[in-house]
Amino acid sequence: MTSAPHFVSALEQAGVSLVSGVPCSYFAEPIQLLQDHPRIRYVPAANEGSALAVAAGARLSGEPSAVLAQNSGFGNLVNPLTSLVLPYRIPVLVLVSMRGWPTAGAGEPQHHWMGKVVPQWLDSLELPHWMLRTGGPALDTVLEEARPVLESGRPVFVLLAKGALKDNPAATAAADLPDRARPNRDDLVNAVLAEVRGEHLLATTGYLSRALYNRGDRARNFYMQGSMGHASAIALGAALSRPAERFVVLDGDGAALMHMGAFATIGHHAPANLVHIVFDNGAYESTGGQPTSSPAVRFDEVARGTGYRYVDRVSSVERLPSAVRAALDAGGPALLVVDGRVGGSAGERASSALSVTEIATRFGRGLAEGRENH
Repeated sequence: MTSAPHFVSALEQAGVSLVSGVPCSYFAEPIQLLQDHPRIRYVPAANEGSALAVAAGARLSGEPSAVLAQNSGFGNLVNPLTSLVLPYRIPVLVLVSMRGWPTAGAGEPQHHWMGKVVPQWLDSLELPHWMLRTGGPALDTVLEEARPVLESGRPVFVLLAKGALKDNPAATAAADLPDRARPNRDDLVNAVLAEVRGEHLLATTGYLSRALYNRGDRARNFYMQGSMGHASAIALGAALSRPAERFVVLDGDGAALMHMGAFATIGHHAPANLVHIVFDNGAYESTGGQPTSSPAVRFDEVARGTGYRYVDRVSSVERLPSAVRAALDAGGPALLVVDGRVGGSAGERASSALSVTEIATRFGRGLAEGRENH
């Protein structure tokens, strides 16, 4: 078992001076240490592909680099891996947390497939990889063994099994807490549930979907687990397919940043029956509170620039209900940005009582019933 300080020290001893990544709770304490490290720059990336590209750019500039990623996001980095890093022979170190490995029981339903296939994919690409696990060699030993691979111009993958990093529940890299008068996710979910009539609700992965499930489970709710960044695109597809129904998507700032191209797609197709709510608390809260890059982004201006018909921004609990009502009453696509704060209840995942297949089937049934009533 490797401690977080030893993990970061091993990276420094290997010459790494830049790390880019997308948070995973397995990496919560190392990321916290990296953010304050005097000799290693940590660059939070919107998605895993961008993280690999940032690391590749640093390496091209002569700066040894590494990537931190969760295996559920491995698909996002396949393109820059196979079309950039491999053909251009850019030696980058990639550390991947292995959820859903060695069995599906080691993760949530959304980790089932990636837990099985990531080692196989690396084998098919003829890429050497090492597994960091409890009772195995420490990271510095693994990196020393892998050094000749990097020196040959090839990337190195180190896969981290659950428990390989010593867990510190108190560790957090939480973003600076905003004004306490700002709404938390419970305030948002309560306001939405109080204002919706027959709308269908879709909630992004993480604590927002948990809060919606625990505070207002209904057949017309779709709870995402995984597929981070795609909630608004799912809502768009549903809205275009069922123009007589109304859809509300509860998004997070980190998720919205991950695939921001969806804003342009929504604006271009302009579904009048879609309301997009972005809860911006500046943090990846469910993975340890690591800060997102949202302070540099005005989601409301992005929406205006991509063709949303209605845009509003709210930062107080008092105005939240009326802002939600106004967005629901406006012709879509409508965007409501909620400048929020971390905190609020988490509760159980929807999959604690429903299989993800049941969540999808139930949502589809709710859509069918809505169509019959029109």
